[in-house]
Amino acid sequence: MKRIITMFTLVALTIVGLFLANQTLLYARPSATATDTMLTANQLYEAGQFSQAAQAYQQLVDQGFADSALFYNLGNSYFKQGDYGHAILNYRRAEQLAPRDADIEANLSLARAQIVDQLDEITTQEGLFANLAGVTGGWLTRNELAMTSLGLWVSLAFLIIAFNSSKKGGGLREGLGYALVVTSLLLTVSLVGLVSRMYVNSAQAEAVVLAQEVDVTSGPGTQYVTEFALHNGAEVSLLETRGSWVRLALSDGELQGWVPAAAVEAVAISR
Repeated sequence: MKRIITMFTLVALTIVGLFLANQTLLYARPSATATDTMLTANQLYEAGQFSQAAQAYQQLVDQGFADSALFYNLGNSYFKQGDYGHAILNYRRAEQLAPRDADIEANLSLARAQIVDQLDEITTQEGLFANLAGVTGGWLTRNELAMTSLGLWVSLAFLIIAFNSSKKGGGLREGLGYALVVTSLLLTVSLVGLVSRMYVNSAQAEAVVLAQEVDVTSGPGTQYVTEFALHNGAEVSLLETRGSWVRLALSDGELQGWVPAAAVEAVAISR
């Protein structure tokens, strides 16, 4: 029994470690100054001073605050200015923190409809991990998925202890056996989903073009041939960085090229 408890404790601690290592929220404790800045930004937005509002919201982001409402408001401020690249970038970040928010999805779709490059959804990653990451990404944040895994693991531990302590041949033991099977399956799916999200996020960094227009070249430099051009708001996948240039891919990954790193910004929230 002690061996079982030790094993479950170690795995539980591992799941907690995954949770802490993959948090998408930046836990900066709100201060009176931050609250005042947020109120000021909201007032500027309501007054139609969208550029000043964006600067105030961005100030909070630069200070380490990350909240779906903050990124949503920042996206709205850029949208009102016609800067759809920054709007999409911040809506995407808000979506990471609140994947089930209908307002975020509606505004993101509206912003996407305004841009020049109407590209297909990025699908450069294929296979089981990519599919699971895509499915779970629409339901749960990585933190929620990690906590779900932890909860299922603790439940499984109690079920195993109860099953081993129950009387053989009894109806309770049979019910516990079924519960063990179901919980084990759910835990497996949850853990594989969490690992898939970690793998895809590390292997494929999504980004948004912020430049009004940028030439995509065949190599990392202006001396290379221009293959095509991208415009503000185009969503791409970053594949490689070389100096001040990055290699990106579009849609299914067949269209690739190099752009200055300053022309794009990764969706992932910086720590």
